Amino acid sequence: MKNTDHVLEAVRERSTNRANLTRLLNDLETRDVVNGMTVYARPGHFNIPTPTYGHTTPRGSAPEALVRIAPRLESSVTGSVVFWSEGSRLAILPPFPVEHEQVLDGWDASPLRTLLSREYMLGVVLLRLGRFAVGVFQGDVMLSSKTDTRYVKGRHSAGGQSQKRFERIREKQAQELFDKTCTVVREKFTPYEDRLDYIILGGERFTLQGFLKRCDYLNRLSPRILGRTLNIREPKHVALEGVIETVWESRVLTVEGYDQC
Repeated sequence: MKNTDHVLEAVRERSTNRANLTRLLNDLETRDVVNGMTVYARPGHFNIPTPTYGHTTPRGSAPEALVRIAPRLESSVTGSVVFWSEGSRLAILPPFPVEHEQVLDGWDASPLRTLLSREYMLGVVLLRLGRFAVGVFQGDVMLSSKTDTRYVKGRHSAGGQSQKRFERIREKQAQELFDKTCTVVREKFTPYEDRLDYIILGGERFTLQGFLKRCDYLNRLSPRILGRTLNIREPKHVALEGVIETVWESRVLTVEGYDQC
């Protein structure tokens, strides 16, 4: 009797930009796959599918590798697209949310291509203590922007009353930075508010959390804030100009070393 177990050796994950992802999709759709399927899953809604191939042949149980990577796919804040076959298997976590769940016969990248071709209206907020950058983009074009600074003291290592006074001053300066940033966000976003598809945050995660707690305007728009945070070290104008390349990055998971006997 043949051993039908599958042994997972490795799942490799990497980032890729929009141009490289498009080339990858071109390659995928030219491959001759056996028992191929494509699964589109919305954020937090990935389920192990049991489709039929050609609507006649039962697929049977899901491969172990798909079960093993399911938690990673389910945790994606933008959903996932899985290309699966007997010989090749990979998943893509797209830059923007998958809107419709689908299980398609063969390898079908057309819904993902539609997502990648959209000219989203985006609001971007980049923030670290001491500096912020705010921009509005239509597709790759920046329509409006502003960057500014406000001094916030660094951390203080001394103890006692001196440290307490220092921390109160630092907290007050951080709140002033948050309030100033929120005012600029309101000024820049309001003219485009009805058309904003998504709001994307970047910078230091803890600082952004404090900012969101204080900025009522962004709290009102919270359903449009993407759950991923861009790793931006310096929220300057040059970072804002180049942020769209980062915004459009996707994650590609390739399942390798999976032997079938």
